[in-house]
Amino acid sequence: MNKIIVLSDTHGNQLLLRKALQNEENVSIVFHLGDFYEDLDENFDLLENKTVVKVPGIFHPGYRDKTIPAVQIFTAEDWKFLLVHDPNDIPEKVENIDLILFGHTHNRTFFRKKNSYFLNPGHLKKTKDKGQQASYAVLEIYPDFVSIVFKTPDGEIISQEKIKR
Repeated sequence: MNKIIVLSDTHGNQLLLRKALQNEENVSIVFHLGDFYEDLDENFDLLENKTVVKVPGIFHPGYRDKTIPAVQIFTAEDWKFLLVHDPNDIPEKVENIDLILFGHTHNRTFFRKKNSYFLNPGHLKKTKDKGQQASYAVLEIYPDFVSIVFKTPDGEIISQEKIKR
């Protein structure tokens, strides 16, 4: 089993980012969906021995000049993840991707469309932004299913989902 924390739209808020990372010290993988993934750099002590996968947000110069890929694909336990900041950057034809993770909107979201699930962990910009409570997601990856838990920066459970193969 792999455990993944999914973060997005931290916008420099080290307090909320650090709280989320401290809550989930036992994760093996950290996904940051942009705006600003550089926020992770100040938390190197909490990232030791973890795999970090990140994509740039729309404010990142590498996103704007296309020197950093806007899309990353990652596999864990034979589950394929597509990571992107802006949902407009999701490729039109997505095949063999189990879970599409995106940020940008600051709206915590989970839904299924065709053969893929879509997840936005929300934001950690401030306690509340654009009418949305701050949140992140934790994924527990098993061969036959993925458990998804949305949490507040304090670690309180907001909602839970489960997807099966």
